[in-house]
Amino acid sequence: MLWSCAEPLPAGTEFAQDRCQTVYSDGVLGLPVIDIGAILGLNPPGGPDTDATFESRGMQLAVAELNDNRDIAGKRIRLTVCDTKSHWSTGGGQVTRDLVRYLVEKRGVQAILTDASSDTQTAQAVAVPKGVLLMAISATSEDLTSLNDKGLVWRVAPSDVYQGAVLAHVATKGLQPADKVSVLAVQSPYGEGLVNALGKVLKGRMAPHTFGSDGKGIAAAVGAAAGDGSKALVVVGSSDQLVQVAHARAGQPSLAQLPLFSADGACEGDILQKPVPAGASLASLQCTRPGQAPTELYKVFAARFKAKFNQIDPAQSGFTQHAYDATYCLALAYAYALRAGGPAKIDGAAIAEGLRKLSAGETYELKPNDIAKMTSALAKGSGINIEGTSGPLDFNPDTGEAPSDYAVWGAGKDGKLTNLGYFAVQDKGKDGIAVLPKDVTPP
Repeated sequence: MLWSCAEPLPAGTEFAQDRCQTVYSDGVLGLPVIDIGAILGLNPPGGPDTDATFESRGMQLAVAELNDNRDIAGKRIRLTVCDTKSHWSTGGGQVTRDLVRYLVEKRGVQAILTDASSDTQTAQAVAVPKGVLLMAISATSEDLTSLNDKGLVWRVAPSDVYQGAVLAHVATKGLQPADKVSVLAVQSPYGEGLVNALGKVLKGRMAPHTFGSDGKGIAAAVGAAAGDGSKALVVVGSSDQLVQVAHARAGQPSLAQLPLFSADGACEGDILQKPVPAGASLASLQCTRPGQAPTELYKVFAARFKAKFNQIDPAQSGFTQHAYDATYCLALAYAYALRAGGPAKIDGAAIAEGLRKLSAGETYELKPNDIAKMTSALAKGSGINIEGTSGPLDFNPDTGEAPSDYAVWGAGKDGKLTNLGYFAVQDKGKDGIAVLPKDVTPP
């Protein structure tokens, strides 16, 4: 059963019990708490791991570390994770709106973690009017930059304006200046934003084709692309949609052997192991996603993650560390908001002001050993500069966005997805976005 926006959401309903789970981590009752919500598109129990599954684990690890420390004004984090039971490529529906209302009206949260662009767009339409802050993990749509959000929508992953430049750079490497590139994109804020970003770089070389968020129209889009005379094929969609494209292009001789590229939506760790028929190989796939070369901080984070989650590698998903970083950022923002002499009311605006204090000052790494130092500085009203496991989190105070490098992934010697290199991006205004290869030896 779903509740419409005009109906109340009674406490203790099947709606909440079925979709939301509270995570304390340390299990100690009776301590004052900071309530944070999260809305993700998780799979049913027993289903395959998705990006959202890894994001949930990243949040849980952060909560466990923060609660073990208990230095945020003597409080611990109570995280309520609500599941839309949908995939990011089909998200953004009424369930998302109802879950936001449940978290705000029944759980009293003032900050909510979200994942992909569609659900973030939908969630902000309910959260912002209520003065609640959103922190997006994997929402990369260009549209989020220009939202009239009262400074309440933040994200740890950068706009696809930059990913589009990197993806265009990678897809055209070795091609002639006039060679065309066919782009097959899902009809969603994510797909539309990346098509726009790719078009700014590829211009007249790009031949775009779209398909529905439910996968309908993929065969028709592939059939249309077969007449483009292109030299490369780019897919903007989910991993399942990419597999559907692979199946469809197997029957199109002009497309079957083209080099294949995708954006981060399909860049999941098991993508190369997905079953495809003969002639539909994914072996040539190269995909892009936000990320930097593994620092020592990331390697230590990965070891802690594996220890907590039965040796699962966080690198199987592109946004595991972003979820971990986002949870830390909200906790640290609360540390500033709860300082002595701080605002009388802790709402989304107060948390946003705390987030603005995380990009200037003494530098700290997001790790358990530095929690007390970071929260102490913030409690005194000082700003700090944080280094995340996903990279430097230098938030733009006006847009609420953090920049990032980009990683390119493809088949390794063992046939599994492995890192092929890294790129930095520079916004040069009217001159476009510069894509700069980084001289880093992949691990």
